[in-house]
Amino acid sequence: MQATTTSFERMAVNAEAQWNGHPVLTALVAGLDRCAHGMALLDAAGEAWFANASARALFKRLASGTDPDPQRVRWPHDRVSVLAKVCHQGHRELVELKLPRGSVSVALLPVPVQDRQLAFALFGREEICGPVELQQFALRHQLTMAETQVLGALCKGLVANDIALVHGVARTTVLTQIAAIRTKTGSPSVRALLALMSRMPQLVPMIGVMHH
Repeated sequence: MQATTTSFERMAVNAEAQWNGHPVLTALVAGLDRCAHGMALLDAAGEAWFANASARALFKRLASGTDPDPQRVRWPHDRVSVLAKVCHQGHRELVELKLPRGSVSVALLPVPVQDRQLAFALFGREEICGPVELQQFALRHQLTMAETQVLGALCKGLVANDIALVHGVARTTVLTQIAAIRTKTGSPSVRALLALMSRMPQLVPMIGVMHH
């Protein structure tokens, strides 16, 4: 595998061109693009050898307002020093990167590629559960539309009073819906329910994958 350009057009956006038509690698890249966790392979200078769709979106947000070329896919220049510890010293690192709104955790792991050591970056999620997992979970447990909406609100950190105000219903209605969700999912508490949701495989919507 050779180092590639960092432009969006010539990264893994076009998996077939990127991997010269190798069917297994093309399928692997396509599968990684469907994961909601950002994943990237970086060198010590912060250049991306590979980045899946979620990582590319995060890099674009990280570069917003600071990089003259927002189409570049690279690690933030002001945090490049941590990559040296990973690539040159073989350290594992956990860093927190500031986004325009909020932040994201990134695990950096040393990985050998041919005659050099690169850093594999695995980005955390900014939410407990995304819309794809929420719908899959709701279908599996036969939740009603109202119950699905309540569960989505719980995953965003809202409590019963907040949900009642947002949905324009009584607090007792929301509590009844939460009780129904717990019964259907076999969750002894809201905390256990959210823990269950956080363990769901996290995927991106197909539309977002097919149209970059």
